[in-house]
Amino acid sequence: MFGAHHAVSDLQSLLLVAGEIDTELSGTPLGAEVTNRDLDLLAEAQRPGDARAEDAVEWREAFHSAARLDLTLARPRPATRSYRAGSVTVEIPDGLMERVAATASRLAVTPAAFCLGTLTVLLARVRERERFVLAVPVDTRIHADAFDAVGFFGVPVPFPAQAGAGERIEDVLRRTDDRLDRVLTKGAMFSDVLPTLAGQGLHRVNAPLVEVYFNYVRSAARSLERLEVLPAGTGYSDLDLMITMTPDVGRVRLDHNLDILDAATSTDLAHRFLSLLADAADDPTTAVGTAPGKTVSGAVDDEASASTPSTGSPVERPRRPIVLAATFALGHLPLLCAAAVEEETGEDGTPEVTSDGTADVTRDHTSGRVRDVGAAVAEAPYHQVLAALRDPSGVFADPASVVGVVLLRAVDLERFGPVSDATLAELRTAYLDALRALTGGTRKPLVVGFLPTAHQKDRFTRWEDDLAAELGGVPGIAVLRPDDWTRHHTVGERFDERTDRLAHLPFTPPFQAAVALRVAEIVRAVRSTAPKVIAVDGDQTLWGGVAGEAGPDAVDLTGPRALLARRLLEWRASGVLLALVSNNDEGTVRAVLDRPDSLLKPEHFSAFSATWGPKPDRLASAARALGLGLDSFLYLDDNPVEIAAMRSALPQVLSVTCPPTAELDQFLHRLWPLVPPAATAEDGLRARFHAQERDRDAAREQAGFEEFLAGLELHVDIRALSADDVERAGQLVRRTNQFVLHPRSADGGDLARWRAHGEVWTAAARDRFGDYGQIGLFALRAEGGRLDVLAWTMSCRALGRGVEERMLRWLADRADRLGCAKVRLTAERTARNVPARRLLAALCGGDQDDERLESVVTPDQLRAFRSWRRR
Repeated sequence: MFGAHHAVSDLQSLLLVAGEIDTELSGTPLGAEVTNRDLDLLAEAQRPGDARAEDAVEWREAFHSAARLDLTLARPRPATRSYRAGSVTVEIPDGLMERVAATASRLAVTPAAFCLGTLTVLLARVRERERFVLAVPVDTRIHADAFDAVGFFGVPVPFPAQAGAGERIEDVLRRTDDRLDRVLTKGAMFSDVLPTLAGQGLHRVNAPLVEVYFNYVRSAARSLERLEVLPAGTGYSDLDLMITMTPDVGRVRLDHNLDILDAATSTDLAHRFLSLLADAADDPTTAVGTAPGKTVSGAVDDEASASTPSTGSPVERPRRPIVLAATFALGHLPLLCAAAVEEETGEDGTPEVTSDGTADVTRDHTSGRVRDVGAAVAEAPYHQVLAALRDPSGVFADPASVVGVVLLRAVDLERFGPVSDATLAELRTAYLDALRALTGGTRKPLVVGFLPTAHQKDRFTRWEDDLAAELGGVPGIAVLRPDDWTRHHTVGERFDERTDRLAHLPFTPPFQAAVALRVAEIVRAVRSTAPKVIAVDGDQTLWGGVAGEAGPDAVDLTGPRALLARRLLEWRASGVLLALVSNNDEGTVRAVLDRPDSLLKPEHFSAFSATWGPKPDRLASAARALGLGLDSFLYLDDNPVEIAAMRSALPQVLSVTCPPTAELDQFLHRLWPLVPPAATAEDGLRARFHAQERDRDAAREQAGFEEFLAGLELHVDIRALSADDVERAGQLVRRTNQFVLHPRSADGGDLARWRAHGEVWTAAARDRFGDYGQIGLFALRAEGGRLDVLAWTMSCRALGRGVEERMLRWLADRADRLGCAKVRLTAERTARNVPARRLLAALCGGDQDDERLESVVTPDQLRAFRSWRRR
């Protein structure tokens, strides 16, 4: 790793040094002469030039009428700055910069001005500002013709950004290029316009004066052939947003203020910037005020709502990387893993699971298909596993990543020197804490694999065993032991002592291939769609033996059966419901579950069917009672006949044959390498909610509907979306398909776009029976005296309880506060959003089966609306 403080170096200098190292690695000798030329050039380059007074006045006038951007896209700005910063890095699509350069040449502007002008257009659209202030660095090497000088030559200078809605993008690009010429004047300083910026009212307490810094960095070394530049961050910034383009490296990096931005909104902003660059390169005559029809990943920006994916060709989406880190050199393992994992996937971009616990890509999703355009593997720096796990802006923190893979060998810890037992103990604690913190913070699955060693020491074996045992019970982490790599992929020789000695590459190519295949299997399994309900049989599945014949006290609940029970309880804690479907007398089954050594109790099951009769009928009845689709069920049974009957009667249920006791342990590890943690508080309360729902249904049967509603003692709390609500809000957007006005987008960026285009509110509800949790979401935008509802999403468990009316009343109040006399709601027809279309049709008097519904009403009409009076 090479780094330097800003007092003596800048990014351009680091790239120059990297270029020299890259050259030396090729065997080309470099000169050894040492001079002070760089310092002399620095002094000369930063000496003020001759500037006319009238030019300075004209330059200051360019900043007049500038407004703040206020990039509070993720959350409101706090009263006190934390200076915490995150970082996201997005790859520039192949060929994009060549297209930009060609169009820039036709317009007679520089590529840097083209990119800065395009950013100006994007920010003007996102924040609806015509004039604002950016900052750009002036590389003062240009004033001394010293492009290969190493030192600190960057001077940040305010830049007057301007983009009128009626202008063409090419006009903005040319103006940007002209103004950059003024910025590049010798001696230009930040202080030149400081009084002007203050005079425009741009100063805010606890906020930067200039919010966005744009840096376009070219490398004099051009592309590096033998070195790779890896992104790293300090986690600290005094800016709101710093955008660094390095076209020679092929990346755009956004360092963002975590007080007001998050990784999701920053990533979305980066993709929109690249998409707009592509659009501007193709047609720079487009008007600034004309938002493009699609973002980079293909979501339509129609009122910031999503379009339905096409049912024809698969929608291609950007690569979502697997992050790979190891205590040894990876060699070809990343490429092997990428090849092994790459596959075509279903609607949500993840493989399905078949009856043997492996991936199934044959299921057809009529609502659209998404194809990952190749698997990508992002590598952590060599031998820096612990640092990579802790790095808040490192590869594991990348919001685009889908799963992390950590490969460990204790013997590698002393590769560069002896490690004492005390240090080993500290490292075990450090790794455990870092892995727990990472999976808890990112909510993404982690695979932790321990690999074999040719000459293992007992203390290293103990270290690996102890760490593996502690990680085994952590939600969200799958653990692989040294023997797991070749259990299904036999390899002759695993170790290569020569490559280990020369390059810390300890494994033979065949063993690397076996590791890649096993990693791919685990990655597919952990990325498969989690069920909403796991239904299990009793005899020879949940317990060993037949309870009706041997008696409740004689069946086996130990060993692998106990492991199955623990896994089911872990799934329940993560938000999955459990159902029992057993051919037995109910008293017999309850007697088994009431045993002191039974981990599962009757109350753990949200659906309990211990009787006689066809199991498919009973499972369908359980689905109706729970209000869930059968396509969200997974069914386990030891009897192949029952599995065949279930597949025939209910093909949408994923029915899996449970193997005999001797094979059960391996089967469970293959089917469920890990159980995800509960992503939200609502997940953990889901089973309790269904118990409360039975009490509500009983109360409803004893009273008329309006009397039932009056007795619910319903309270609905609607508040602005906060950082604590984002995870659940995203879950509502992803999972809700009945009460939604529009289909969700293919790229999953709806929430970020709504926050960028307007305001997002979240609703939580409770009544006398219990807490519903966060069950609804509004996305709104006020424009021209009208309040547009960009999105209205509600969990189906809150429907028919009066929550809809409470939310509409709040919507009416919100319209009044914003000075809007009208409220507009629109809905597009999807296969499953009948409840939303039914309500909107009742509100506007239309037909719920129309392809598109639109209702423009007054706030008083919303307050008077009662859905049950129009049924």
